[in-house]
Amino acid sequence: MSKFENTILLQGPISTWTKYIVNEYTEKHPDAQILISTWTNENIDDISCEVVFSEPPSIPKPFKSTVNFQIVGTQTGLKEVRGEHVLKCRTDQFIHNKEIFQFFKNFCPDDKIMIPNLGTYEHRQYRVSDFCQLATKSNLLKYWEKIPLFDGKKPIDGGTYITENYVIKIKNEKLSWRKALRKYFFVVD
Repeated sequence: MSKFENTILLQGPISTWTKYIVNEYTEKHPDAQILISTWTNENIDDISCEVVFSEPPSIPKPFKSTVNFQIVGTQTGLKEVRGEHVLKCRTDQFIHNKEIFQFFKNFCPDDKIMIPNLGTYEHRQYRVSDFCQLATKSNLLKYWEKIPLFDGKKPIDGGTYITENYVIKIKNEKLSWRKALRKYFFVVD
């Protein structure tokens, strides 16, 4: 099994954009492992990278959310990651910056997860962007491995559900949200 320095993990359904996203990542990151984690019912005929499949989870009730799709797909994908640094993002989203991994290595401390400021809020408890994350494989495993599936018993945003689980239950953090955000995440524009 080959080892990579960097992995790009795309998680989600196959969209009309996915093959173009894979092609761009392959061109801009020729030495990276490119991996898609998607559902058993997705058509991957036009996809030219490694693919892992999961059974789609059910939608919880009464408070519906697709967060379990993100949890299951990411957990399955991380099991197949062979890179030390992992960019986890959606299958319908481009990250055009070909220097993204170098930026991460130069500026983000190894113990933090780099996230975009778009969708991340200091004033909204435990809300960080779930568009993409860049971190060491070990940090992403800590973030995603022990998240229980959402049971639908209370209304909560998916990004908040995941982050709250990580900060409060996994890290057992007692700091204010603003301090915890700075402790565990590196927020970039």
